[in-house]
Amino acid sequence: MSLVQAVLCDQFALVCGEQQANLDNGGVLHNFKKVFKLNENVIIGLSGVLEDNYYLFQDYLNLNFELRGDCQDDLEEVFHRVTLRHREMAEQGECAVFSLVCGWNGSAFEGKTFYVDPDNPTACIIADVRLEGPNEAKVISCGDHRHYDNFMISAKRRGFTVLNLQDAFRDTLAMGVKFDDYIDTNAWFELIKRPKS
Repeated sequence: MSLVQAVLCDQFALVCGEQQANLDNGGVLHNFKKVFKLNENVIIGLSGVLEDNYYLFQDYLNLNFELRGDCQDDLEEVFHRVTLRHREMAEQGECAVFSLVCGWNGSAFEGKTFYVDPDNPTACIIADVRLEGPNEAKVISCGDHRHYDNFMISAKRRGFTVLNLQDAFRDTLAMGVKFDDYIDTNAWFELIKRPKS
């Protein structure tokens, strides 16, 4: 598994991803981008088996994990397309992903996680993440639950600005490499700011 985390709040959506890709043949790729800004309103983050993430996001990524081109889909359309692929993957039962889509829906930031576990077909779920009010923030963590705890500790200590949250993610990676062989300390970030009225 990899690590992708996102923070949604009233003013921005920040998606953070580490950049190690572990291949089925035992190889490891470094500086492998797992977070993509599809357009000014939508970001995707990939965690899990590479081939399965390609299948999940094939409407938006080429086989070499580069953006397909100019994406005009709004957040709702991306949710719809990825949900259809998730259903197919859950029915196949052999896929492994824990990935996310988030962005600006026209009035607020929201996200969804897409989870498929080949060892536990009943746990193949889509989780919605929505803000309840203007002063709320939500953290999405696709990876080992300990990474979420480490991120929250660092974010509370540093503060909830974009730069501080990026540093909190770097802290999370530095702590995480001690127990998670599937991540490294190289980080990539994508940001969407709330449009000005």
